[in-house]
Amino acid sequence: MNDEFLNLYNEFLAYADKGDESGARKFLVDNLTKFPQEVQDKLIFAFFEEALMDETKGMKEIAEIQKQGLAAMSQIDKAKRILEDKIKEKDLRDKLTQ
Repeated sequence: MNDEFLNLYNEFLAYADKGDESGARKFLVDNLTKFPQEVQDKLIFAFFEEALMDETKGMKEIAEIQKQGLAAMSQIDKAKRILEDKIKEKDLRDKLTQ
């Protein structure tokens, strides 16, 4: 392991030890090309995987909201039909009792 990589690694660990996730991420992005190619490839893959997971999570949340919206619309439609039936029944009773 060369000195530059060791220095980069130690600097990264300082962010990790502090729990500074955004600082660690910025450090990795800013210094990506200074790492050995193998490490660069792993970091790029990790960033890609994280972005994909974030996108998937967002899609799942949207799908759940849409599902809840469809369920609410279905309940509203059922209530509307029941109300319309009650109105028809009342109108029919009123006509029969005239």
